[in-house]
Amino acid sequence: MSNLLTAIATLFITEKDYLGRNIDEVISRLAAQTESNAHEWAYLRDEKVYENTVSGLKVYPHERCGRAA
Repeated sequence: MSNLLTAIATLFITEKDYLGRNIDEVISRLAAQTESNAHEWAYLRDEKVYENTVSGLKVYPHERCGRAA
């Protein structure tokens, strides 16, 4: 039963990145800033980096500024 509850919870709980930001919102902003498709972006949790899977562009934590990403 616990596995079923975990699976359901993952559908409704928004995922956060290393700074506690909503991953989907960050990806939407990155897509808008780079004039790309949001489906091209992914958050690599183990590297704490956002990556455009088509172009290979990565956004690292030290590269972000106050209003970017």
